[in-house]
Amino acid sequence: MVETMTRAFPFILILAASLLLPPPAHAAGATIEARVSRNPVTMDETFRLTFEAEGDLDGDPDFSPLEKDFDILQRSQSQNIQMINGRYSRTTRWTLSLMAKAPGKLEIPPISFGGDRSNGISIQVWESARPQAADTGRDLFLEVSVEPETAYVGQQLIYRVRLYRAVNITDPSLTPPKFNDPDALVEQLGEEQAFEARRHGRNYLVSQIDYAVFPQTSGTLTLEPMVFQARILRQAHGGGRFGSPFDMLERAGPVKRIRSRPLSIEVLPIPKDAPRPWLPASSLQLSAGWPESQPRFRVGEPVTRTLILVADGLMSAQLPRIAPAIPAGFKQYPDQPLLEDREDNGTITGIRQEKIALVPTEPGLHTLPAVEIAWWNTATNRREVARVPEQRIQVLPAAGSAPEPPPEPSPAKRETKGLERPPTPAGTGMPTRAEAGEGFFRWLSLFLALGWVATALAWWRLGGRRKPGRTTAGNTAPAEKGRKQCLAELKRACIANDAEAARSALAAWGATQWPAAPPRGLTDMAARLDGEAARQASILEQALYGRDGGGWEGAALWEAIRHIQPPRTPRESTGDALAPLYPS
Repeated sequence: MVETMTRAFPFILILAASLLLPPPAHAAGATIEARVSRNPVTMDETFRLTFEAEGDLDGDPDFSPLEKDFDILQRSQSQNIQMINGRYSRTTRWTLSLMAKAPGKLEIPPISFGGDRSNGISIQVWESARPQAADTGRDLFLEVSVEPETAYVGQQLIYRVRLYRAVNITDPSLTPPKFNDPDALVEQLGEEQAFEARRHGRNYLVSQIDYAVFPQTSGTLTLEPMVFQARILRQAHGGGRFGSPFDMLERAGPVKRIRSRPLSIEVLPIPKDAPRPWLPASSLQLSAGWPESQPRFRVGEPVTRTLILVADGLMSAQLPRIAPAIPAGFKQYPDQPLLEDREDNGTITGIRQEKIALVPTEPGLHTLPAVEIAWWNTATNRREVARVPEQRIQVLPAAGSAPEPPPEPSPAKRETKGLERPPTPAGTGMPTRAEAGEGFFRWLSLFLALGWVATALAWWRLGGRRKPGRTTAGNTAPAEKGRKQCLAELKRACIANDAEAARSALAAWGATQWPAAPPRGLTDMAARLDGEAARQASILEQALYGRDGGGWEGAALWEAIRHIQPPRTPRESTGDALAPLYPS
């Protein structure tokens, strides 16, 4: 036992020393973030100011600069220390409960933590709501408000409901908001907020819920009273706490039901000079982007363009479809839009994102037209336009396409090309070097031609002896090359919506798919295909030979054919195969 303790003593000493050592030096230099729980706020209402620091601070915080514009009602501090994979981290949080001393736009100054400082925050403080005579001295009451008091059809209204209570309650319930416009859209903004407020010389606990309302009919919009119901809890005898369920039953008091006052606002019709579709918003932005900063455009290859519409004060369901115009040398295929509603600073922000695949059909320099969406600015009460400027792009030829052949020589040049020879030296009687070279190459060409004929005859004799239906491994590469060429031609024909060229390319592809018995026309082709491919082959046949085939779109045919797998090449027979039943 003594020997075991003696061996473990060095490890115990090292562990104790590591616990006494200060944190690593890299933890110094803390970052401090300040944030508020609500903005804007109202006078006589509390809000939380939180400071969160990561790392070791140079000193304790100095909150005295806050006392100029705010009353510090409560403060607390917490700390979290972690050691993960040998990495030390420390997070310290201070939470203050503040109440503004005056209305206006106030500044929360940067707070010093020794040599470290936090960020500053601007906060808007409104005047306190005028107390209603019926609520004076009450332990429980509702307060409702709506902004703005006049709005257009479809414009966002903020309906705010606050419950003030100076007593403890249980089993609370609140009815949902009701309006005389059955088509009005209602959306709750965020979660319920809780804070403290001072009314009529008393302190209250406040619960606040905000709703976004979008009226759909002009005229007078009436907001019916909200109804709140709860059971009041009595004060415990002697100020002690309840220790049994029977004490809780005695503590529960009567059920209390209260109502808010009704509200009415004027909803204006859509102005005559307003743009269509009608988009009343406080802010609207339109942006466009590509998957790469400098996308490369090539004939037949799609490039995805992303258009994003962001509107403050509108839901995503109210935003219109973005339909940009395209030049003649393009086809576009839009995807399903992505809709999102965000809640920020007591308002709804609708986001609509659309991805459109652009497929160039002609090489050269093209111009994508500008994209514009007109909307109504509710802040300035006038028409505005969100715009994405036009963009010029260069489209390259299709990959693998043959370059343009050089111009054919004129008939005169073609006739005289082989007649131009240097003159023979006078008086020699000997052929020139050019004439001697021509004679040599003439005999060489004749010799190679005879060799080619002999090789062809030998190949024919050997090939005639080969059994039908045999496929060698050497034929796989040319067959696959031919199939890829047919698919490339079919793709170009489909992208260009050339039905006749698509028929020829599809027939050539069918010959590579069924080499033993190629399809005899589009009807035979459709009978051999399955599913969408068979249907698209029939549609192509109707477009070519039907009475009212109309315009034909080849994208669907290409998508159906491109996924069909090539036929498997049968393996060559081995010497162990069975002999034919009827040998020739």
